Amino acid sequence: MARLRLFANLREAAGSASAEIEGSSVGEVLGRAVTRFGPIFERGLPTAQVWVNGEQAEAGTPVGDDDEIALIPPVSGGATTIRSPVGMELGLLVVIALALLIANAVSLQWFTVAVVLTGLVWAYDITESARSRDVHIGFGPLVAGVVGGALATYRWGGAGMAGATVGAGLLALVWAVVRPHLRPIESVAGGAMLALTAGFGSSALVLLRLRSEDDALAFLIVAVVALILGWFVAQANIPGLDSIVVASLAAVAAGGIVGATLLDDLVPALIAALASAVALVAGRTIGSLLRTGGFYSSGAMPGSFHAIDGLLMAAGPFWLVLRILA
Repeated sequence: MARLRLFANLREAAGSASAEIEGSSVGEVLGRAVTRFGPIFERGLPTAQVWVNGEQAEAGTPVGDDDEIALIPPVSGGATTIRSPVGMELGLLVVIALALLIANAVSLQWFTVAVVLTGLVWAYDITESARSRDVHIGFGPLVAGVVGGALATYRWGGAGMAGATVGAGLLALVWAVVRPHLRPIESVAGGAMLALTAGFGSSALVLLRLRSEDDALAFLIVAVVALILGWFVAQANIPGLDSIVVASLAAVAAGGIVGATLLDDLVPALIAALASAVALVAGRTIGSLLRTGGFYSSGAMPGSFHAIDGLLMAAGPFWLVLRILA
């Protein structure tokens, strides 16, 4: 039997967050769900998004015993967060990569601006994606983490990083106290983790650029190569080929290249790339959990910037390894 996951008003109508329902297609499963849960549930179906294992689906999409169907209704006010067209996702990823690469080559000031803009669009994207399944994340602490982390590090270096990161995490906890809808544990934990990631990641990117243009360029090459190759494999959904494994191997390979060319120190670059690969996986995991409520190693997720969920998280380990070893 397929597992049906329900959110918002559909969860309330069914009286449960999930159910095991027989059916060989999405349409059959939903038809049996209507029979089980009644007319109020049926009235909420037409406006809901349907996802199967992280991919948008239709009534004719086949499902098996190990598949998960998620029904995500519109958020309050009628807005929904849906997946962008595939070409747009790749285009946005390329635009972000080019913006960071060009800004890095121009100056520290412009690179800091590019980091802030990248962090802000990512923060908005992931909070809206989480909100589409009725999980609320405070946007303010993420903004404080991104802007405060980049600017404080630009001004005070490592001390600015520490202050901005801790401050963003504490602000996320305080935010949950003063905003009642942010008090559920998933919102508190997710908000604190994202705020810490925003502060530490944006600070690490600026610290890499403070070290040298080549250090920042090395990280961007490692991260962009891993993200783009991982994205292509995830879209292809080739049996036996895991996008996370491909992205990790690509990151390590790119680390070896930049270590031998840009940094002239192979071992630290390889270790830094490996640490970044682990962080990219962690970022993908956290992003998947907040965006969909589950973990998907491949397939699409809501939002336009899910491909860079691990970018900020990966910057910290890369900087830290180079700081210690190089």
